Amino acid sequence: MKHFIFSCVSCLRRGLAGCVVLFMALGAVHGQTLQWKYTGGPVGSDVWALAMSGTTLFAGTIPNGVYRSTDNGANWIAVNAGLMTNTSIYSFAVSGTTVFAGTGRGVYRSTGNGASWIAVNA
Repeated sequence: MKHFIFSCVSCLRRGLAGCVVLFMALGAVHGQTLQWKYTGGPVGSDVWALAMSGTTLFAGTIPNGVYRSTDNGANWIAVNAGLMTNTSIYSFAVSGTTVFAGTGRGVYRSTGNGASWIAVNA
């Protein structure tokens, strides 16, 4: 069975401190019914961008930077070394094993699965 992320839904801000819920659709693409599964997602942020590099998932949040999952979304860790504090991630692009993150302050690049980020628009 293959795993695919199809959607991301931010929780209501009414009474909930910006919690985020990510769902994953599980199943094969052809000829199978997909099922949605709650993953827990990065809590405390709104997710605005999702990307996949190999088997690693990235969630770009506002305002808490980048979160990474290496287990199909079951667990998420913040990976923000090199990013400014409270960085908002609006988009991702992936080229091979390089991940680019678009922020309000410019573009950052990681060649180590998000272990560290460097500004590329200086």
